[in-house]
Amino acid sequence: MGMPKVKPDNVIRHEIVLGRAERELFDTVTTAYTVNRVVSPITGLLSSPAGLLLVAGLGLAYLEQFLPEDWQHRDDASMRDWFETENILAGSVGFGIGALIGGLLFPGIGAVPGGFGGAIFGTVVQEGAEEAQAAGVPKLLSYSAFGQLVGAARLLKGTIDELQNQ
Repeated sequence: MGMPKVKPDNVIRHEIVLGRAERELFDTVTTAYTVNRVVSPITGLLSSPAGLLLVAGLGLAYLEQFLPEDWQHRDDASMRDWFETENILAGSVGFGIGALIGGLLFPGIGAVPGGFGGAIFGTVVQEGAEEAQAAGVPKLLSYSAFGQLVGAARLLKGTIDELQNQ
């Protein structure tokens, strides 16, 4: 049997104070660790063929609601018209702006939803402008609020007409 432990007669408190540079470095390390914990499973999923196929299948299932019903049977010219360069460009610009805003408002992961939201918004603006141009609004004005209202009204009228004909 050992000797009994002596009770302490005083308590000494040690405190470590970090400077501004050390706090910023620690903040960067914590952010990197958090992002790594979120991104690692996603990259692991996308690095396997089965995971990539699953994500692509889910993406296609989601996007099918926006494609024309007969998209599988359309020819290349018809599908090229559907995927116009202007739509892709407007979506890409929207993605970039949305990612910047999302990243600034919510550092770290905020760029991802901001980018997706911006891409959708950019594509919707382009589609609205095309509808406005088809309704007779000059191209320059079709990107304005007036042109977007004309495009949205034309889309809504077309949707209502289709529903009434069913």
